[in-house]
Amino acid sequence: MTEKLFYKDAYLKDCEAEVVDIINENGKVLVVLDKTIFYPEGGGQPSDIGEIDGIKVTYVSEKDGIIYHQMDEVPKSKKVFCKIDFNRRFDHMQQHAGEHLLSGAILRLYGGNNKGFHLGTDYVTVDIDINEISEEMVAKIEEEVNNYIYANEPIKTFIVSKEECKNYPLRKQINVDEDIRIVEVKDMDCCACCGTHVSYTSEVGIVKIIKSERYKGMTRIYCKCGKRAFTDFENKHNVITKLNRYFSVDEDNLFDRVMTQCSELDALKREIAKLKRVFAENEAKQLEAENSKIILKEYNDKSFDDVQLIASVINNKEHVLILSSAADKKIIFMNGTSLDINCGKIFKENIKEFNGKGGGNAQRAQGTFDTEEDLMRFSEFLDSCVKG
Repeated sequence: MTEKLFYKDAYLKDCEAEVVDIINENGKVLVVLDKTIFYPEGGGQPSDIGEIDGIKVTYVSEKDGIIYHQMDEVPKSKKVFCKIDFNRRFDHMQQHAGEHLLSGAILRLYGGNNKGFHLGTDYVTVDIDINEISEEMVAKIEEEVNNYIYANEPIKTFIVSKEECKNYPLRKQINVDEDIRIVEVKDMDCCACCGTHVSYTSEVGIVKIIKSERYKGMTRIYCKCGKRAFTDFENKHNVITKLNRYFSVDEDNLFDRVMTQCSELDALKREIAKLKRVFAENEAKQLEAENSKIILKEYNDKSFDDVQLIASVINNKEHVLILSSAADKKIIFMNGTSLDINCGKIFKENIKEFNGKGGGNAQRAQGTFDTEEDLMRFSEFLDSCVKG
């Protein structure tokens, strides 16, 4: 059994320990110590990382009471000096404690139970057995949980027997035979938990719900706590400040200004689409007037979307179209005649020889190429196939 110093003092940053076993497993070095400050992955919380005698500890796990430290190499000494990445540890303490307060608030307000918890690198997720949580509910939950934080109550942890745990108001009953570790915050939350937490609710700083969504008949809540929430606010504040300057408006009127701009942009897009349609129709008429059955044209100044629009205007008429966009290095090949031309088959059998990719059906095919030269060569090839 490895002595778990992180349960005695979650704020402990370093310690001395003794190596009791070294295991080489699938090219990995696993070091066992007599005692450790490294928290092993478990209970929805990632493991600590850090160093042992200056050698990196990249992952920590536990099995049957023994904690294994995955390292880059074997320590040279039997007595070693351990140091954790405390910024990561304290972040996990804030997130995990915040999750407890959040779960307690939801249970108290709406009777929702925590059915799943994950502490990720960007945010915490909590799965609640409520089918849908409204925006009004989210606001109320946030207010309640942050009031818990302001109360600055102690977060207590202790080990109890299976019988003793019946004396505590656990939000989730645990069916185990061994002793249980309880985390309790007076009148806020009480549950079995193996993670690390801050000592007082005020150290959580703040809990901010980022979003909520339906998930497997429940609601998944995404949140950030403490420093993560502050950093998230800082990033969003910087974005808002830049937008304020760009639109020359204060944040109270920013949304209205953005919506006005979006409406104007949508109107311009519709107008451009109409003009492009007019141009495509005029271009199609000119191409039909200048050509007979085969229309071959390469456009240097038009996107492939514009080229496709021109082709759509001519579509279903007695023409074979070979239209390309040099700018996008793409081509469209269409057969609206009775000629025995299978567009898709020609592409499938030949386009790779021209460093191109694409395909289609008997009446229509399109492709893209690495270079403009390849595009031109394939266009000429298609022309020769049609003319026989």
